[in-house]
Amino acid sequence: MDRLSIVKRMESHQMPILTTQQFAALVGLSVNSASVLLSRLVKAGIVTRVLRGRYALPSTNALAVATGIYVPSYVSLWAAYEHYGTTTQSPRVIDVINPVHSGSLRLHLEDGQCVLRFVKTDSRLIYGFKKEYFGGKVAFIAEKERAVVDGLLFPGYVPLDEVASAIESGVDSRKALEYARRTGRQAVVKRMAYLLTEVGTGELSIEPGELSDTYVPLDPALPRRGRHDSKWRVIVNTVVE
Repeated sequence: MDRLSIVKRMESHQMPILTTQQFAALVGLSVNSASVLLSRLVKAGIVTRVLRGRYALPSTNALAVATGIYVPSYVSLWAAYEHYGTTTQSPRVIDVINPVHSGSLRLHLEDGQCVLRFVKTDSRLIYGFKKEYFGGKVAFIAEKERAVVDGLLFPGYVPLDEVASAIESGVDSRKALEYARRTGRQAVVKRMAYLLTEVGTGELSIEPGELSDTYVPLDPALPRRGRHDSKWRVIVNTVVE
């Protein structure tokens, strides 16, 4: 099979990344022969080796590649805010929430160079994402409400102002609060409730006794100094606009 035919077959496959075994089945070769062929294609710049034994076409969208490495996983945080157009920043870091791996990986594709940052979390926290297609390749992206929750669940990855901007751009308040509850973290629920009432829209339904008496700082990166919001048990130690 000539190289053009191989590229066309890979382009027609929905999965953004193929293992050596999957590539062998796609082109009708043994695994050993496929491995040799893939090495030649990588040297020629026709195929990109993402990880050992995992390959993609250089034209593949970075978000699709990012969520094709570990299953299940989804793109969130700053890359999701950029996807939804709620930030003016254009980060070259793509955060991938997954229950398997932490660390980072530098990725070289036709769109340019970026860094995949894998954020490992408990498998029960893998929810609130959707399937999208980029150039025929499948990717998994956090719903906007889940991306907002992740900004509060994983402090330090994005500034609080970016989380507030995403909320202000329009989210489903009920869904955002429910996703916050599912984390099992009181701090996330309290910060979410405060932000939804300050910069979001919609009435919030909080059951009496749902919130503990402990106050949490709105921005955990800043000192615990500021106005104490007795309704949501939040120390307002920063201004969100």
